[in-house]
Amino acid sequence: MPRLEKVTALVKKTLNEHKAEDILIIDVRDKTPFADTYILANALNVRHVNALKESILEAFAKNNIPCSHVEGSVDSAWILIDAYHVIINIFTEEERKRISLDELLTKKYD
Repeated sequence: MPRLEKVTALVKKTLNEHKAEDILIIDVRDKTPFADTYILANALNVRHVNALKESILEAFAKNNIPCSHVEGSVDSAWILIDAYHVIINIFTEEERKRISLDELLTKKYD
C-alpha cells in the first residue's frame, strides 16, 4: 500500500494542475476507522468534475497506486474516489454547499 503522504501529495498536485478550486485536506484518523484522509475539491462544472476524476485515476495508474472504486457517473455533480486510506470528493460548488461534507468532517465532537 502506498504511503499516505505520497497519495495525498499526488492528488493535491493533480488537482492543482487541473485547476480544481477550494482544495481541502482533512485528517480523519481520529474520527473514522475506514479512512485516514479526506480530500475535497471544487470543479467549475460537471464536465470539470469528470475531467478531474480522470486526471486523478490516470495519475494513480502511472504511479501504481491502487484505487478501490469510484462513485458517480460522467454527468454527476459529485464524484467520490476511494483510494483506500484516502477518500477524494470532487464537487461542483453548488453540490459541495448542498452536501456540507466540510462541516461534517471538521466538526468537533465531545
